[in-house]
Amino acid sequence: MSRDTTTTIDPDDIDALLAAADPLPAARAATLPVCDAQEDLCRSLLAQPRPAVVSSSPARHPQRSRRRLLPRLALAVVVLFAISMAALSLGKPGEKAGAVWAAELVRLAEASPLVLLQAPGWHVTYADEQSKEEGELQFASGAKPGSPNVAAPAGPRREAALNWRGGDLMSWKQDRAGSAQISGTAPVLDTTAHVYQYLGGPPGRQDITALWRQDDRVLEFRAGVADMAAFKALLAQLEQVDTDTWLSALPASVIKTADRAGAVAEMLRGIALPPGFDPSTIKGATLTKDRYQLGAAVSGTVACTWFKRWSDARRRGDAAGVRAAVAAMATAKHWPILKEMAVPGDYPEVMWQLVEAMPSGRWYGRPLVGDVDPALGCTRLGIPLS
Repeated sequence: MSRDTTTTIDPDDIDALLAAADPLPAARAATLPVCDAQEDLCRSLLAQPRPAVVSSSPARHPQRSRRRLLPRLALAVVVLFAISMAALSLGKPGEKAGAVWAAELVRLAEASPLVLLQAPGWHVTYADEQSKEEGELQFASGAKPGSPNVAAPAGPRREAALNWRGGDLMSWKQDRAGSAQISGTAPVLDTTAHVYQYLGGPPGRQDITALWRQDDRVLEFRAGVADMAAFKALLAQLEQVDTDTWLSALPASVIKTADRAGAVAEMLRGIALPPGFDPSTIKGATLTKDRYQLGAAVSGTVACTWFKRWSDARRRGDAAGVRAAVAAMATAKHWPILKEMAVPGDYPEVMWQLVEAMPSGRWYGRPLVGDVDPALGCTRLGIPLS
């Protein structure tokens, strides 16, 4: 005959009722960092003073009011349950707690292959979402900005890039093999990559790339390294990570969704805008991009619009239109975003040189308009000049 092991809990025993309602086992709770907060909150809830009982009966010990007790108990159980669920969502002891990320950044991460270079001393320098299906991460060796104590690999600064894109792997292999000096294979993640070392390159800085297919995309990892052995060592340290780890690796220069519209507006300040210019036409302004890349999209869209107006005015013999475009672009030397971008890159210098050639319309003996488009990427920005 089986014995009934059901435990009867006194309905007035609050501690026992809470223990029975707790969805988090005590052994599991002991390993989580929220236990102290959980106990303090529950203790505070249950320690609230009860309202005084008003009774007309003389010298009677007042009976505990179950109607007052049960709402307080229910509240404590709900709060305890919420805390327990939050604790469970933290994962196993030692794992990093999830961060709250802007929706567009989460979309970017989930659209990416979620692959990072986890080699010691390397960090992400920028992320560029070129379309909803294509993007790039760039890595560099050396101390990460804001982390001066991070140990860097010995020797000069190294750079590497990881691209993901659609298309057929075979076409990319044929393209890379056409200019390769050495070709072979190497393991990467859970597959095999096709590896190509390009012709030339200074000693100690060979240009080597690897191609492989992951799901429905082609991935390419490229780096300037001492030799093939060094490249394969880096390739072996590519790891697939979770969304939180991937997003945590992005540098502060990546424009987050919440800041993007404001960043575009801020970049347009101090720029001579063409009549009727619409910021919503800036390609890439709806994508998550590094600040430098977004700055190029913003300033390039404005510049290409002015160059197109200049080119069209020249073609129809509109002298006033030509003068207006030349005068507007003459202010490019003072555009705040270009002055900022001139420190880390050459894009502003290229634009300024093109601007200097506008009055003559000639560029090294050629029509200027033919070089503006490829230099500034006007067609890619949706503003073809011809």
